[in-house]
Amino acid sequence: MTLLQAFSVSEGYPIAGSRSQRNYNPGDLIWCAESKAFGAMRGDPVFAVFPDPHTGWKALKRWLSVPAKFDHEGNLVGGYCGATLSQVIHRFAPPSENNTAAYISGVCERTGLTPETIVTEELLETPEAA
Repeated sequence: MTLLQAFSVSEGYPIAGSRSQRNYNPGDLIWCAESKAFGAMRGDPVFAVFPDPHTGWKALKRWLSVPAKFDHEGNLVGGYCGATLSQVIHRFAPPSENNTAAYISGVCERTGLTPETIVTEELLETPEAA
């Protein structure tokens, strides 16, 4: 399973009728200027709604492809690409909103990656069906 697919499973995308599936939003990306720039048409109201699955998958890839930015202490404060999988998931699905430990465990189990794996463009392949 690709990294993007593993994220989508954690976001409930494969579940028939789920919000992320209805919104063609496999990453359950929020509705904001960035998701709009990546092809979202509107919000529902919090989460972005994409016109089709292909656009939703591309948006998730673009979202995670933004280069990581770190503060002077090494904390991830912006972007994702170039950070560890653990750092990425802590920022993408923060503990204040998610069971981040379970999210990390599930993604690692589905992909064979470790929490210390550096997220690279090569890992952000869009699924063939998208």
